[in-house]
Amino acid sequence: MRPFAFLSLIGLLAADEAPFFASGIKVGEVDQNSAIIWARLTEKDSAKFDQLPIFTEGLEKKDKDKIDMPLGVVPGMKGEARVGHRATGVKTAIQYSPWKPIKAETDFSHQFRLTDLLPGHHYELIVEGRKNKDSKIASKITGGFHTAPEGKSETPVRFIVSTCQAVRSIDAGADGHLTFKQMLGFKPHFFVHTGDILYYDKAPLAKNVAQARAKWNLMFAYRHNQNFHRQVSSYFMKDDHDTLKNDCWPGQTYGDLTFAQGLSIFREQVPMGEKTYRTIRWGKDLQIWLTENRDFRSANRDKDGPNKTILGAEQKAWLKKTMSESNATYKFLITPGPIVGPDKKGKSDNHANKAFFHEGQELRDFLAPMKNTYVICGDRHWQYCSKDPGTGLIELGCGPINDQHQYGGNPGKAPMHRYFSAKGGFLGITVENGKAKAEWFTTNDGAVKVGHIEKL
Repeated sequence: MRPFAFLSLIGLLAADEAPFFASGIKVGEVDQNSAIIWARLTEKDSAKFDQLPIFTEGLEKKDKDKIDMPLGVVPGMKGEARVGHRATGVKTAIQYSPWKPIKAETDFSHQFRLTDLLPGHHYELIVEGRKNKDSKIASKITGGFHTAPEGKSETPVRFIVSTCQAVRSIDAGADGHLTFKQMLGFKPHFFVHTGDILYYDKAPLAKNVAQARAKWNLMFAYRHNQNFHRQVSSYFMKDDHDTLKNDCWPGQTYGDLTFAQGLSIFREQVPMGEKTYRTIRWGKDLQIWLTENRDFRSANRDKDGPNKTILGAEQKAWLKKTMSESNATYKFLITPGPIVGPDKKGKSDNHANKAFFHEGQELRDFLAPMKNTYVICGDRHWQYCSKDPGTGLIELGCGPINDQHQYGGNPGKAPMHRYFSAKGGFLGITVENGKAKAEWFTTNDGAVKVGHIEKL
């Protein structure tokens, strides 16, 4: 990753007055020519971590499901913001967007879309905030990202995948999750978060819109988390806990929070384009697909059969068409939940379970014959590589954010496992010279590589 000149200033240049960027910035939906920059203005320059000890100390068993998410941990502020960018190493003036009003209706956030970018380049970013058009610039935050190379480019690409993070698994105090610091050592071109970015239904509980927003504000105020996301672009996916509650489906509620509100809040809090399922080409050798596993699903309790679905008819048709048409050397289908497994006992929420066996088998039968095609999944709290005994389809489980987030349930090493570890951390994928490899890292021991498959 090429250095950004502003990074020597630690990315944050703040005046003595608000607004600030205590919730950081997020860079998302990067392709060859565009990106979306998410920013939020705040009253203070950091979160009020002292409101609850669990904000920086994790969660004790006695606190389970007993503490509500307090409001005002990272209060937002009205004002104006703009984004500047330029290609790294190019001696041209920074291109600035117009100043945009920041309003309470969007939780004091705004998403800026950058266009006409050059493929296969690194870009520098600077995001600025002020009270109004008559005020001076109060705060700045800097960062950068890589654009995807063109489809014929043989440029090497490195990316990382992780899942499942929560306030209760904090391992570095006000710095948050140590993993986000250690991920930078992999020098990724991009990051995929497969969902459960936070847990509404785990302490501190978020049972209404205000509490849900407050929890998002907190999660991205942790310093390691914030520092990572200003330097690496992300593709954000959602799962059950960051939509509503465990194993949820459309029409349900959690406290006063509705499923529809959960969908809306997710799109508000992360940079997101038109659809939450999408595919992105990263050069000649790599294409990724990201599925949406909540919006269109049947109820878990429905009887299984050809009409029971997680993906929905439209998304499934799109997936089959685009994957069949792709000529990428390697194809990675990235999903919030497993398709191969094995899963932990008692689950009925994903394609590795009997509850959705029909559609799961349909997907396994479709994917397995495709050359160099692999599933990467989140949600499971252990790291693994499995080979489906029926079709031969390979699935890579990235594992949770850290060891603190294991929380049991792993099935142990099974005959279908090519690799298994009861660890948390992240999965790194490298595609280079027409070859791909997978590496699993555990973060509590200093981002140690604990397993790898040199040739997928």
